Amino acid sequence: SYAELSNHGGLSLFYSLYPHDLGKSQKDYTGQWITFEYKDYRNGGGKVLHTLRTIDFIGRLIRHIPSHYFNVIRHFGILASRVKKQYKEITDRVLESPPEVDEAPNWRERQTAFRGKDPLLCGVCGRVMRFVSSRIPIPLWRVKESLQAAFS
Repeated sequence: SYAELSNHGGLSLFYSLYPHDLGKSQKDYTGQWITFEYKDYRNGGGKVLHTLRTIDFIGRLIRHIPSHYFNVIRHFGILASRVKKQYKEITDRVLESPPEVDEAPNWRERQTAFRGKDPLLCGVCGRVMRFVSSRIPIPLWRVKESLQAAFS
């Protein structure tokens, strides 16, 4: 729960956290209610007015304050979101596209190149062998257990 705030306590917290956005986002403040404006990117980026109780507004605001040891990484230079679109065409022209990588040969192709013959061709009939199933040998201790159980 949040501590009881004086009429201007919540607003001063808002001012201290977002001093650069005061004129743009806060539209109306009475001791109990605050009306602010934001861009609604889910619906085309249009501006929306929203009114909340001051204590609820502060609660929503506090959620976005990182904890003490949390490192906030901000992008700068050509990765900054404000200039990324402007520099995208330039960087696309300047930076070369990565070279196309040839597909790696599979096991059969590697073995054919290494041994000089196809490992999947049958030595008797010359047809291509295909995988049917594999057999995992039963461990000796399990065979021993089953024999002891059968003869005891």
